[in-house]
Amino acid sequence: MKDNYKRNRRILIGGFVSVLIVILVISLGFLIYGRIYSAELNILVAPSIATVKVGDAEFSPSGNYKMMPGEYAVEIKAEGFEAKTGKIVLSADKTSELHLYLNSNDESTANWYETHAEDALIVGEIQNAETLKMVNKLLEKEPALKELPLTVEYYSDDFSEYTKYIISYGLDDSDRGFYLIMKDYTGVGMIGAISKMQELGMNTVGVELRYENLSGDSLSGHAE
Repeated sequence: MKDNYKRNRRILIGGFVSVLIVILVISLGFLIYGRIYSAELNILVAPSIATVKVGDAEFSPSGNYKMMPGEYAVEIKAEGFEAKTGKIVLSADKTSELHLYLNSNDESTANWYETHAEDALIVGEIQNAETLKMVNKLLEKEPALKELPLTVEYYSDDFSEYTKYIISYGLDDSDRGFYLIMKDYTGVGMIGAISKMQELGMNTVGVELRYENLSGDSLSGHAE
């Protein structure tokens, strides 16, 4: 009886130790894996039929993947679309994005994004993200734009005229990356709009000012 108790006790202890060792080995494996594959790559590609190759491995057009840090060659292609190639650098403990869409180069895929709603949504998401990044960079360079849209009340020198105008901005491909928009009913606020932006700290030289008359007329010019 006593011998059976000792034997069972040894089996129980041995089993507990074995389980503990297994847990430690698994934990160590996860730790080593996490240290080796410490970079993360988020892929979002359209069309969904595209083949995505990063380094020597192929990936799904959508998903998150653990990777080893380093520089990888990228190739994305799909039949009927213009292939894209390039390089991406993955850093430890950081998530890098591979978000892009392919353009059609064949009649068979000319209306692809019009007939494939899911891929069209991906294209829209990528374009919106690109625009947001562009805007954030622009706001860092031109902090006065953070005040826009701005509504300003305008009085003539003798207070005989009163109007209010709205200043906003749009994105373009100019060196400054934006243009100003001034909206009112009379046009008297155009000079005031430039002065207001200068008060906010903007160097307005060369900035295009587009005027939109709320009654329907429009014109544009550049600040001096």
